[in-house]
Amino acid sequence: MKNLFLTIVVFSVLLLIGCQENSITDPVSNDTNLNLATIVLDKDIISSYPGVIKLEGMLFDPSHYFNNNAAISGVVRYSLNKVELDRIPEDTPIKVKLYVNAELKEGLSGRDVSGLDVRSLFVSGTSEDLVYTSATNDQLYYLEKSFRVKNNRLNLIFKFQVNEKSLTMVSMRLVKIKISD
Repeated sequence: MKNLFLTIVVFSVLLLIGCQENSITDPVSNDTNLNLATIVLDKDIISSYPGVIKLEGMLFDPSHYFNNNAAISGVVRYSLNKVELDRIPEDTPIKVKLYVNAELKEGLSGRDVSGLDVRSLFVSGTSEDLVYTSATNDQLYYLEKSFRVKNNRLNLIFKFQVNEKSLTMVSMRLVKIKISD
């Protein structure tokens, strides 16, 4: 009977230890080759996406009821290239390439009420779109793009104003993803 009780206790302790979440989230590496590869990648990103829009500020976070703000920091890098066609179109096609790298921190200051750092959420991705602008008409052209927030049920949605020479961010917002049954 003692052995059975001891076995159940040991099994319960092992089950509790095995079911705990791993506290290590990112590997730590001091490998200089890894750091050099990251620097090269950053130079490639800078040359591929020369335009920069800095992201900073507060967004409404619809995924939380009480602490419903998120601080955003990061960048949207972009490139605008006219697409040359064989025929002369009425509208000029412009290839808009976006690279987003941002961090979201829950709460007003990135800290919870006890002063501890809150968890960070990350948004990263690329997109490529064609926007047709008119050289004869001074219309405003808008592009709306959505990027998924990693490990969360949110999308970060940007609205940009596009013309032949510039890209301007009009708005950004977080939207909760609706999961259908």
